[in-house]
Amino acid sequence: MTDKDRIRWDSRHLKDIGSTAPSPILMKYGGLATCGNALDIACGNGRNSIYLAAEGFVVDAVDISTVATTHLAGKNPNINVICADLDAWDIPRNRYALIANVRFLDRRLFPLIQDGLKTGGVLIFESFMDGEKDKFCLKQNELLHAFQSMRIVYYEEKKADLSEKFDQTASLVAIKT
Repeated sequence: MTDKDRIRWDSRHLKDIGSTAPSPILMKYGGLATCGNALDIACGNGRNSIYLAAEGFVVDAVDISTVATTHLAGKNPNINVICADLDAWDIPRNRYALIANVRFLDRRLFPLIQDGLKTGGVLIFESFMDGEKDKFCLKQNELLHAFQSMRIVYYEEKKADLSEKFDQTASLVAIKT
């Protein structure tokens, strides 16, 4: 990403900071992880970071948007807000009990996500599918294959909500063994 990407995301967050409700998949499967450090990749307004902090995690919340990260900063002392370009930011190795990646896709991060989880750490990943049309969307079974070395707890590809821009979503919950 570039400054152009930051400007685009800042503009989007200025218009609509987004939902405050945490992701349903995170609420359903977050309890699989033992409390500790969590990472919220492309955290946006921090809805998932706030939820994780309330559940007892110490959260690194990373996003490129200064509008989004400023909105989140100071909301909870257990949230460490990091304004960074995820195209260049590296996930610390063996640090997290839980990593959440909701509605964001950067394939470069796939191996870094696995390395960033501690043994027994939980990955909750959900993103859009439409892979033949858009490079920022997953292809069929791509997410499943990318994390096949982990123990897959849940995987589903389904039609997206009618209000979404893309046709389908892929959801994965996996544990690092």
